[in-house]
Amino acid sequence: MASTTRHLALPLLAAGQAQKHVTHNEALGLLDALVQLACLDKDRAAPPASPAEGDRYLLAAASPSGAWAGLAGQIVLFQDGVWTGLQPRPGWLAYVADEGELYLYAGGGWTPLRGTIQSLQNLGRLGVNTAADGTNRLAVKADAALFSWDDVTPGSGHMRLALNRRSAAEEAALVLQSGYQTRALFGLIGNDQISLKVSADGASFVPGFTSHPATGCFGLGLTATPTAGLHLTTVRSGTGAGAVTQDVQVNSYGGDAAANTPPIATFVAQVARGTPASPAPIKALDRFFGFFGAGWRPDGGYSSNVVAFTGFAEEDFTATGNGTGIDFLTTPVGATGRRSVVKFRANGALELQPQAGAPALGAAAGQIVFDSTLGAFRGHDGARWWRLTGLPRFCAATTFDNYLAAGAWTRVQFNAADANEQGAFAPASGRFTAAEAGPHAFTANLAYRRNGASAPTAFEAQFYRNGAPAGRGRAALTGSLVDGVSCLGLGTVLKLAAGDTVEVFARFTGADGYVAAADSLFSGRQLP
Repeated sequence: MASTTRHLALPLLAAGQAQKHVTHNEALGLLDALVQLACLDKDRAAPPASPAEGDRYLLAAASPSGAWAGLAGQIVLFQDGVWTGLQPRPGWLAYVADEGELYLYAGGGWTPLRGTIQSLQNLGRLGVNTAADGTNRLAVKADAALFSWDDVTPGSGHMRLALNRRSAAEEAALVLQSGYQTRALFGLIGNDQISLKVSADGASFVPGFTSHPATGCFGLGLTATPTAGLHLTTVRSGTGAGAVTQDVQVNSYGGDAAANTPPIATFVAQVARGTPASPAPIKALDRFFGFFGAGWRPDGGYSSNVVAFTGFAEEDFTATGNGTGIDFLTTPVGATGRRSVVKFRANGALELQPQAGAPALGAAAGQIVFDSTLGAFRGHDGARWWRLTGLPRFCAATTFDNYLAAGAWTRVQFNAADANEQGAFAPASGRFTAAEAGPHAFTANLAYRRNGASAPTAFEAQFYRNGAPAGRGRAALTGSLVDGVSCLGLGTVLKLAAGDTVEVFARFTGADGYVAAADSLFSGRQLP
């Protein structure tokens, strides 16, 4: 008679056995360890120093050591203070907690269950996060799905999705739905034309675009079968006298088959001075094409051409020089004459035409102008115009050692400007004055110089705004100051109003001293 069970090797009670509860409890302990098997790890080769009662591990290591010696490939259980090895059987599943992965025991080793799933083929149905059915035998419910080129094999680098239909009478298409109602069809829909059809109710469809399979002709709108290179048909619906139909179509036919010159439809502007019989080269600034727009006024007539898009010559045309540019022209609010606003020049530059100040009417976020009054570009953020270029900035130094009495905040006299763009810094006062409202960045570096045997215990500096501490950008050194070596560095960003002033003040504690001319500086700039 067998002493253990066939599959889990649980000990069996023997006839007439004494202390049957011991064998019974041992069987229950093993059953508790093996049913719903969850192990802590599978990569350890030696027991942990302080295992907990009931801890289980998979021994994947070839030669485990310590109390695990000789138990390779087994499940080890810590119970009643000792490690016990349990021999797995083919088909057992174990969850490894530190990996969050299920493992399958087969062929003498443990393999991830995921690998087994990945080898499945010829499935009748597959549902990902949902149930597949007889019609939708592949069903996916997710926020997104990704198909990528094979970088494991690796493959060709291509990623092609093939939709294969039986014949031209069927469909090979993408069906785009909203609430399971079809709103668009894209693909081969009952013929060999690639097309897009849209629907407002999921029942009636109208063509969005179509491309002819033989000619490649492209149709937009209600053009069901385009017969021209570009065929556009639009309908603006209405009732009674208000019904308007607008058709736009470009057709091209013919060509010379013998010379292999197919028909072509183009829009070309050819301009010359002189006469058709005796043309002459165009000159610089001649306009050789233009699109113009005028509108009906309440006084009973059309305006002049108040908006335009033109191409013009940048030089006198020669056999070797044909420089050109493009000009966009609009009319200011409250005016009647157009003026240039943007040009693309022959040298590739984008040119905003100078305006005398920033526009007041029509100003909106995202607009950029070149303000000829300021000589700078300005941008609008939705509330106001900001200077983008030509921003005030300066770098100043002091030409002498500034004496600071002990305990008194004293302005450092930066009296020499190395740079002073827009003239916002005054060397006579060592003071910066904001030209316009906005954020400004400032930095300062102050070097210490000893006054005789004086030994200050602290060296401090801060920015002053409008004659009072700015409250931001303060620095200090304490302890023993080294003559000619100790330096303070401070920086800040302040939101200033137009006319606000900024200076640098410093003080010594415990004794007097100097702010050394060498290595001391004050700089700042307006931020865009």
